[in-house]
Amino acid sequence: MKNLILLAVSILAVAAVAQPFHEGKYVIAPCPPLVPGDSSHDFDVRFYRVDLDLPMTSGAMTARVSIDLTPRQDNFDTFSLHMVNLVCDSIRRAGNACTFSTPSGLLQVDLDRSFADGESLTVDIYYHRNSGTSNRGFYWYARGTQGIPYAICYTTTEPSDARYWMPCFDEPWDKAERGCAINVTTPDTMNACANGLLDSTTTGGGKKTCWWSHHYPISTYLMVFSASHWASFKQWFETSPGESSYVQNFIWPEDSAYAVSAFANVVDMMYFFSDTARYGPYPFEKYGHVEAYPFPWGGMENQTMTMVHRYWVRYGSDNGIAHELSHHWWGDMVTCQDWREIWLNEGFAVYSDEQYEYHSRGSSAFRSMIASRAQDYFTGEDTAPYPIYDPPEPYSAWLFDWGHTYCKAGWVQHMLRFVEADTNWAEPGIFFRAMRAYGDSFRYSNANTEDYKRIHEQMTGLELDWFFDEWVYDDWYPVYSLGWQGRQGPSGWEVVLELSQNNHASAPPVFHMPVEVRVAWSGGSATFRYDVTSSPQQNVFPVGGEPTSVSFDPNDWILDQHSTHVGVSEGPLVSYRTALRLAGQNPSTGPVRLGYELAAAGQARIDIYDGAGRLTRTLFEGQRPAGRYTVTWDRKGNGGRSVSAGTYFCRLSAGSESRTIRLVLAD
Repeated sequence: MKNLILLAVSILAVAAVAQPFHEGKYVIAPCPPLVPGDSSHDFDVRFYRVDLDLPMTSGAMTARVSIDLTPRQDNFDTFSLHMVNLVCDSIRRAGNACTFSTPSGLLQVDLDRSFADGESLTVDIYYHRNSGTSNRGFYWYARGTQGIPYAICYTTTEPSDARYWMPCFDEPWDKAERGCAINVTTPDTMNACANGLLDSTTTGGGKKTCWWSHHYPISTYLMVFSASHWASFKQWFETSPGESSYVQNFIWPEDSAYAVSAFANVVDMMYFFSDTARYGPYPFEKYGHVEAYPFPWGGMENQTMTMVHRYWVRYGSDNGIAHELSHHWWGDMVTCQDWREIWLNEGFAVYSDEQYEYHSRGSSAFRSMIASRAQDYFTGEDTAPYPIYDPPEPYSAWLFDWGHTYCKAGWVQHMLRFVEADTNWAEPGIFFRAMRAYGDSFRYSNANTEDYKRIHEQMTGLELDWFFDEWVYDDWYPVYSLGWQGRQGPSGWEVVLELSQNNHASAPPVFHMPVEVRVAWSGGSATFRYDVTSSPQQNVFPVGGEPTSVSFDPNDWILDQHSTHVGVSEGPLVSYRTALRLAGQNPSTGPVRLGYELAAAGQARIDIYDGAGRLTRTLFEGQRPAGRYTVTWDRKGNGGRSVSAGTYFCRLSAGSESRTIRLVLAD
């Protein structure tokens, strides 16, 4: 019996071998070529209504799809939809017959008259699917298949397989602005679920029709239905004081007890992600899950109804379930412009399930998880290096590659948070404010990498071209070697750090990530964060005693490989350099701490200017020996009054040299 149980579990877990916990994403057949979103598309789909009649004794179906669309050019009298493995029977527009043809992979529609730019129309397409058609996009399995208790029919279509169950314009960047309605007729012993809310159920003649509607913008790959013999239960969560919504779960009756355990933390996940300090309110009318088996992956984030593998229902997967839920902000509400941008969907969701790991199990579990995923990325990059933006062809092999599209993309989010100095886990800061601004700016629409970068630049005041060039548009990762040496300085002990990069020949010669180094001495330690501009690069920091050890990236913020050793190329006689930097968050909501370095003894001065160039405050003026120092601005002007929020500039003058940095003060 044990062998049979282990065999069943291994069959259930097959998908997890290729993709450790996600998704619609192990594509067996080749994906169609990329068609980037652009303004030349000559119509806009506004709404899909799909009526399906499923015998559930085979993979056959009869159906009608009504498509509301708006032309984006004058004299609009013909258009094409995607359609594969389906048979079109007829097309009508306002009761008038339209002619059509079916070139490979398409349905070409010739309208009964021409339409002007902006004039709305609806076409009704009657079609069917033959029994024996191979499963793709649309899946049917008979009762008893690999031990399943009831016949099941479902759709799952990322990236471009909606065309296998309905004629549609199957690109992620043409969202149906008014949503969709999916009405499913089955034998009356069964029931069906789909996107949105169940409006009603009707029965008669041995059949049952479940009428579902969803009135939010939606991409075709996120449209879904599933039909079987479902049991259902709800989990309620509060959306605001006095207001609530629910998670509705559809599972086979045999798995009900398992599902209660598997989904036990979903409401906690909902509260965690929808916190106003993180992503903000859940963006749709309800959430839910539907069980699927056989199913070639772990989960798929269909809008308002995530489809999950039976393995997750029976054995649980908080990481996978959290991942799919977070997609409803990042992937469903804001959808990647086209499939070149897939890292935006998956990287956000990976980092979300990692954050939930930190929330539910603590720092050690989180750091163990991201370390494991870093190794998965290194293995993938060493085998086939490429950037996470615009994966190589064929997409069937690379679009959902675990190491790149998931692991590295999640690390990119983590590193961007570090660059923005949002490192207090107890108090989500500027990184999350930028995420919410991104969500508000592209709510229910599409975005690309440059959109995401621009929002973060606007929110933080940082210039981020270098970060996206090195981590998103380029491949590989930094390989650091850190040498260190203690020395007696003018004010006590110092540590000299020499950081070199020995990166792959195809990688950027210098990754400009700021770094953290922890230095320990007898009785204490300190962590120093500093910018990297060259390789090799030396920096000097004051410490509280003779250094005894040094740790590079002690808090695991950088996707890198590194080693440390004692000794620097110039020994302990390395000189100082004139430099000025911010030692804290930017924007800042409190006092501003600045670090500065003087290359030689002499007169030095630090001034603060407002955005109009007016002197606001002189923080220091006087003689100083060569060395490193800090100074704090309490955000008051020379008159003693607090200065207002805005942009300011800090200038260090030292002999013939000067350095200026930009500061942003927030309320």
